Amino acid sequence: MTAPHWEHVIVGAGSAGSVVAARLAARGHRVLLLEAGADQPLDLDAPNPLRDGTRLILEGFNWDYQANLRGRARALATVGGSATARSKALWGRFPYRLGKVVGGSSSVNGAVAMRALPGDFADWVAMGNTEWSWDRVLPFYKLVERDTDFPGGDHGTRGPIPIRRPRRDQLHELDLAFWDECRRMGVPDLTDLNAGVDVGVGAVPANTVGTERVDAAAGYLRPVRGLPNLEIRTGCQVTKLLLDGQRVTGVEVLRDGELSTITARNVVLSAGAIGSPAILLRSGIGPADICVDLGVTPVADLRGVGENLVDHPSVVIWARPRDGLCTPGIPWRQVAARVASGVGGDAADLQVWLLNNVETSTIPGFANRLGWPMVVGISVMLLRPESRGRVCLPDADPRTQPVIELGFGSVDDDVDRLALGVRQAWRILRSRPFAERLTEVQLWNDAMVADDTVLRSAVRNVMSPGWHAIGSARMGPAADPMSVVDQRCRVHGVRNLRVVDASVFPTMPSAPTNLTTIMLAEKIASGLGE
Repeated sequence: MTAPHWEHVIVGAGSAGSVVAARLAARGHRVLLLEAGADQPLDLDAPNPLRDGTRLILEGFNWDYQANLRGRARALATVGGSATARSKALWGRFPYRLGKVVGGSSSVNGAVAMRALPGDFADWVAMGNTEWSWDRVLPFYKLVERDTDFPGGDHGTRGPIPIRRPRRDQLHELDLAFWDECRRMGVPDLTDLNAGVDVGVGAVPANTVGTERVDAAAGYLRPVRGLPNLEIRTGCQVTKLLLDGQRVTGVEVLRDGELSTITARNVVLSAGAIGSPAILLRSGIGPADICVDLGVTPVADLRGVGENLVDHPSVVIWARPRDGLCTPGIPWRQVAARVASGVGGDAADLQVWLLNNVETSTIPGFANRLGWPMVVGISVMLLRPESRGRVCLPDADPRTQPVIELGFGSVDDDVDRLALGVRQAWRILRSRPFAERLTEVQLWNDAMVADDTVLRSAVRNVMSPGWHAIGSARMGPAADPMSVVDQRCRVHGVRNLRVVDASVFPTMPSAPTNLTTIMLAEKIASGLGE
C-alpha cells in the first residue's frame, strides 16, 4: 500500500484550522493546510485591509453565502422543481459573509475577543460532554491569551492572541454616554467582561494592538510558516473526503477548475459550521436518506449533520449622529453591556452593544439605503437563542451554494426576549445625553416600542444574524442520536476524521464565537498526534 502523502491534512485555515495546523507543525508533524480563499500578504509592510481591527470586512475576503433567516420547517424534498427553484422558494434571504481567506472569520470579524460564560460550559457538560466544564476549558483560554490588562490569575499572559480593552479616558463621548446610561439603568460596572460574571457593562476586549487586528493567521501561522514540515495551499476547495469503507484516507480538492486527490493518515475538517457539514454530506456522512437523495452512497448515518444550526439573532437601531460627532477609523465596538431581559430570571440573556463611528460606505448597500455618511447603532443580541436551523445541500455539486436556514423568529420566547431588549436599548437611545447628539433615527419610534404587538412583529421581521454560526456537527456521546462528534471531536463511526470548528459546539456561547473557537482548537490540538 502506498504511504499517505501527509500525516495530517487540515481543511480550512480559519480560526480553528490555523491553530490546529500550527500546533501540530510545531511538534514536528507533517501538515498540509488547505484553504479555499487567498493568502494574506506575508510582507508586513504590504497593504492589507484585513489588519484593520476597527470594523467588519464584508467584501473581497468572504464566502458569498445567502442565509434564509426565517425558513426552517419545510424539507427540501417538499419543494418541487429544480434545485434552483427549491432554493428560491426559501424566503427572507440575507448575506451571510463568513471569512474566506487564510485566517478565516478571525480576519474579517469585529475583532471582539470575548470568552463564553461558565454557565455555557455547564450546559455542554449536561449534554454529556464532561471534558468541557469551565475548569477544564479555562487553561486553554489562558493558553490563547496575551492579556496585558489583567495579567496572571485567570488570564493568560504569553498566548498568541493579544487581548486589549480601551480605558474610559480613551473612549468617544457617545461610548461614555452609553456606559453612563447603562449605569443609571442599574447595570453594574464590570471592569473585565471576560471574568466569568454575566451581568455588567464595561469595555469590550479585542484582539488588537492599537487598531491593528491580530488574527489566527498572524498569531498562530506566522511564527511557523518557515517550518519545512508545514505547507499551506490556498485556492483549494475540498469537495469531499476519500474513504476506504469507514476510514478516511484523504480529500478531493477543486483548484483552478481541476479536481485532484490528496492522501493523508488523518483529516481534520475546520471549514466552519457551513463548510464542514457540507463536506460531510457530499462524502456520505450524514442522514442516510438525505445522502441517497443527493446521489451519494451513505457511509455513516449521522442524523445531526447539518442540523442544530444556531446563530445570535440581533436587532440594531440605527441613528444619524450630529455632523462632526463621529470619526472614521475609531473601533466600532468599544463598550457593551450584558443584561437580563427579565424573562425567566435575573441571568444575563442579552448583550447590548454600542456601534459607534460606523462609516456607511463600509457596509454593502447601506449608504445607498440611508444616504448618511456616518451612523451610530445600538445592537441587541440574544445570547442563548432557542431557535434552530440547518444547513442543506440542493445537490452534491461542490459549486452549488448550500442552503442555510436559520429559523429566526420560530420560537416566541426568543422574540419576547429581544423585544424587551429593544425597549432597554430604546431607553438608552432616547436618554438626554444620547438623544441630544443624534439628529434622526431609522424606522423606530416611541409608539412602535410602546406597543407590545407592534414591537414583537417588528423584532420578528428585522432581526439579523451575527455571522456566529455553530452547532451543525454537534459534540455529544454516541448515544445521542443528533451528535456527530465525541468529546475529542472524532466523528462517530468514521476513523481518522475529526471536525474541529464551531460546528461542534453543543449550544451557543454567551458571546461572539471567535475566541471560544480558538480555545476549542487549542484544546483538541493538545491531544492530537501523541
